[in-house]
Amino acid sequence: MPELPEVETIMSLVKRRLTNKKVIKCKVLNSKLRWPIETRKFKVLENRTIKSVKRRGKYILIEFELDKVILIIHLGMTGVISFANNHVYKRHKHDHFLLFFNDFIFVFNDIRKFGSIHITKDISNMFLIKNLGVEPLSKKFDENYLLQLSKNRLCSIKEFIMNQKIVVGIGNIYATEALFLSKIHPKMKAKYLTLSKAKSLVSNIKDVLVQAIDMGGTTIKDYVNADGKPGYFTQKLNIYQKKTCPIHKNNTVKNIKISGRSSFFCNLCQREEL
Repeated sequence: MPELPEVETIMSLVKRRLTNKKVIKCKVLNSKLRWPIETRKFKVLENRTIKSVKRRGKYILIEFELDKVILIIHLGMTGVISFANNHVYKRHKHDHFLLFFNDFIFVFNDIRKFGSIHITKDISNMFLIKNLGVEPLSKKFDENYLLQLSKNRLCSIKEFIMNQKIVVGIGNIYATEALFLSKIHPKMKAKYLTLSKAKSLVSNIKDVLVQAIDMGGTTIKDYVNADGKPGYFTQKLNIYQKKTCPIHKNNTVKNIKISGRSSFFCNLCQREEL
């Protein structure tokens, strides 16, 4: 599933292509995504100009002029945004949503159909957005914020930092990397987080995300950006899907399941606290 760096990368490309562009036509090819698309509602996008493109968590927000209509896109696990030439576009099997412009077509494709597309005029109360936590690259996300919310939490620290109501956009890959750099065992209960550990964890989360954004995200399987290019942060991964620890080179990386997700760690660098 695309995480914050991948969504940020795609959003930046979409922003460059769509800002100040006028939608000529909107077409829903398949309404049966994770949440069914109410096709008639999307006609409101036609003949409107796009004012801005932003990201909130793992959501891409496309705001239109007049009435502050916002198109919300979540990529799910396999969602891909691309741009096609008006004259040579041929529908692919999993193309679900199109926006037509004068000189190109915006295409949303999703093989597994876990992505979603919505329209709202009230973003602050939109059910997918209103309960989201802070942005990890914001000033509000600091050691004091993390420490305060971790009190009395019985879940693992990995589950805690992946909770989108606490902090948005941190998925499995980046949580794994940040915990390794912070020397924190992924199964440690969140309530045992100390101020020094919180400071280290926040710093490493920010650093990992910034590096990943700079490198266009991480491609493990299917991810490509809106230009069809993979993410290159894969080359910088320290522990995720690695066989041996980069520090203790003879030590085999351990892999356990936490909430059904593979959690890679070094038992020498990240000692489990009882």
